[in-house]
Amino acid sequence: MAECFCADTTFRALTPAGVRERTGADETAALIGAWFGDSTVLELTDSRTDEVGGRLYVTYCFEGVEEGKPYVVRHHLFCTLSDGKIAGADLLCSGFLPR
Repeated sequence: MAECFCADTTFRALTPAGVRERTGADETAALIGAWFGDSTVLELTDSRTDEVGGRLYVTYCFEGVEEGKPYVVRHHLFCTLSDGKIAGADLLCSGFLPR
């Protein structure tokens, strides 16, 4: 996942638990990976892209299972790109909600 980000990317996420910020491709990928790392099932059920004010907008929805409990989560992501990689990203997370 780190290959999607520039080496000096800046990433900010607003989650139900609060604001999460990371700098760098490896730190950003590790944070996102940790959110889904305990899932035994993870299925992409919806995704869309658009452009908003020169930024890439991506929304996607996952359905998964963690500790035997089914959940759904939706992210809204606004990205600045550089050479085909994410140079900066702001994410809004719904939280992991029961299905």
